[in-house]
Amino acid sequence: MEGEKRYRLRRGQQIVGYCRELPSGAMFYSKDSFWWTGHIIPYTQLDEWTGWKDKNRILIYEYDIVKCKLDPDGDFQNAAVLWNSKNEEFCLRLLNEDSLYFPLEMSGIAMFNPKQIQVFSQLFINPEIMESLGLKDD
Repeated sequence: MEGEKRYRLRRGQQIVGYCRELPSGAMFYSKDSFWWTGHIIPYTQLDEWTGWKDKNRILIYEYDIVKCKLDPDGDFQNAAVLWNSKNEEFCLRLLNEDSLYFPLEMSGIAMFNPKQIQVFSQLFINPEIMESLGLKDD
């Protein structure tokens, strides 16, 4: 749905559910992202959906770890999905490079082919990676 926001709900390292916020402001909750209800699911952290899906049609959220190709003919690299507050955009930060950020979109144009991105983990279950990136899970 156009204008809809989605979130992954967590308590620490445990995913406890998902939330959909409709343009009208109505909020719906789900434990499995399939069946939705108005019953609030208690959580302590939320990760915002980027608006993207990976090659397996898995929703890509902030704090996911993905395999991606910067060059369609190149090798896959591991990257963290992060919010770049300076530019107010979601980006990929390569895990093997210092401070290299690549926006998912620029001026509404996709910088990556979703078929060349695959979610395989999350930062919040890998505290050593979060620490190496200088991130805290608030």
